[in-house]
Amino acid sequence: MKFALVDGIRQEATTGIRGTCSGCGSPTLAKCGLKRLHHWAHVSTAVCDRWWETETEWHRAWKNLFPTEWQEVRHVSIEGEVHIADVKTPSGTVIEFQYSAIPPQERGSREAFYDLMVWIVDGTRLPVVVP
Repeated sequence: MKFALVDGIRQEATTGIRGTCSGCGSPTLAKCGLKRLHHWAHVSTAVCDRWWETETEWHRAWKNLFPTEWQEVRHVSIEGEVHIADVKTPSGTVIEFQYSAIPPQERGSREAFYDLMVWIVDGTRLPVVVP
């Protein structure tokens, strides 16, 4: 995740600090190595959003095109299910960025959960088919 709460303020990961997950309230650690994007990770192995995936540079670059307050917005359904949208605009539209393939059932589940949403998919990973 790009943001966690540090002393109640949304913040990006910085070396040596701890935060709290805005999705579930669990403690997080800042991961700021050289091989992966700087990010927050849960201290425990618990996953607060079953749709969570490792974030790629492609994914982060798309999120960065939007204001930070629109990024990683927490949603709770009437049933108590929690998910974190990549981007949610002030008008309520959710934008999800998808780098890798996901099963059709999961795609449908996300669309039903968010209701008003748009997918941005990385089509450059697919082989080019010439007729």
